[in-house]
Amino acid sequence: MTKTAYQVIVIGGGAAGMAAAVAALLEAEEHIYKGERGKVLLLERNDRVGKKILATGNGKCNFTHENVGINNYHTDNPAVLDSILTAFPTEAALRFFDRLGMPAKEKNGYFYPMTETASTVLDVLRLRLAELGCETLCGIRVEQVEKAGDGFVVFFKEEKKTYEIYAASVILATGSKAGAFLQDKEEDPLRIAKSFGLHSTPLYPALTKCVCREEHYYRQLAGVRAQADISVYTKKKSGHNGEKSERRTADKNSWEFLKKESGELQLTKEGISGIAVFQLSGDIAENLAEKKQVIAEIDFLPGFAEERLETWVKDRLMLLPGRTLEEFFLGVLHKKILQVCLQAEGLRGNMRIPCEDVPPKKQQTGYLSAETRAAIMVASVMKRAMHFTTKVTSVSDMKQAQVCRGGLSLSQFTERLESKKISGLFACGEVLNVDGQCGGYNLHFAWASGALAGRAAMRRISETSSNKDQG
Repeated sequence: MTKTAYQVIVIGGGAAGMAAAVAALLEAEEHIYKGERGKVLLLERNDRVGKKILATGNGKCNFTHENVGINNYHTDNPAVLDSILTAFPTEAALRFFDRLGMPAKEKNGYFYPMTETASTVLDVLRLRLAELGCETLCGIRVEQVEKAGDGFVVFFKEEKKTYEIYAASVILATGSKAGAFLQDKEEDPLRIAKSFGLHSTPLYPALTKCVCREEHYYRQLAGVRAQADISVYTKKKSGHNGEKSERRTADKNSWEFLKKESGELQLTKEGISGIAVFQLSGDIAENLAEKKQVIAEIDFLPGFAEERLETWVKDRLMLLPGRTLEEFFLGVLHKKILQVCLQAEGLRGNMRIPCEDVPPKKQQTGYLSAETRAAIMVASVMKRAMHFTTKVTSVSDMKQAQVCRGGLSLSQFTERLESKKISGLFACGEVLNVDGQCGGYNLHFAWASGALAGRAAMRRISETSSNKDQG
């Protein structure tokens, strides 16, 4: 059995784990040992570190955002999260990577490496870890971690050889199962934390697409992209299943508003996707897991005020009299979206909009002029497009999700991310119950929490020694 001692062992070589290792080594060099290297070991279960980084931002790696705050995240303890983000704002993330030699470029508030290549982010982290003398082992499964005095003993095997390694501090950066980046599908990223009695909130896929009930519509809409407003509602009371998608708007007496997002909507053969949907998916997953019914109301005409509708319909009918419905809505709605809206209203694209009055038949009641009938027909299609309601039946599984909602309750940790229960045990990144919106927020939290945990874990060594000396 091989025995070695480290000041800090980081378990997990993703974004947060690598940031934690860099921060711990910099803390030792700059403050603890004044120019001397610290001794840090980074253990990664996969065959190489940072695999998930390469897939972020469509390979461009949007690594932070100009506006980072607790409103961009979901967590069980906003106070602790606010403390973390305040200590490590956007400027801190930019400085962190600038010190690694990676300049950034900004686009509409989103920050990317100057190269717009995710591999640059991974490469600068790996290079700095090597320069600081970090030892890295990949393909390693940590069997067990035990408390030993003021520190820990970490047990793992490599090529049938058993290692028993002592560390003054341990940082858990074991991530989650989101995105299928964990090569060992049976591994539980929360396993080590649970062995210490730490508890987790329920886990749900987040930043992922949604599956909807109305397949007959989505088979026609697959491939369409559109700017839209999406509002999500949940059923207030249990009732019969089979709410009709043909409802034009959510019945406010039966449905409770949950959340609204605006942005690009992508329509698939199974349902809805795109950034706006991703932002809603975590909340949808939670409510579906609680057996609540969920509907999404899509406005395909964002920015069009409904109070303008009557005037708009009248003016356009005067401008374009006698057209078919398909011709009338040319340039207003995407052709596929129009066809689905027409179907939902029981209309066809080749129907001609009434423009001439037809004499009423004898004894006919409820006679309507051509002008009125045309206005009703056109308005019904417009209202359908502004209130297209669909029932969400599920979200994609964890394998397709970008992040995981849920994890180790943040309430179990101090503001420097040390366990309140186990001194010297820290956690950072996606293993914690913190998930952010699209736009660099999740990676920002990885850097922020990793840097905070890394510095605190290394600093704890000198603090512990000082306390012993005073005792």
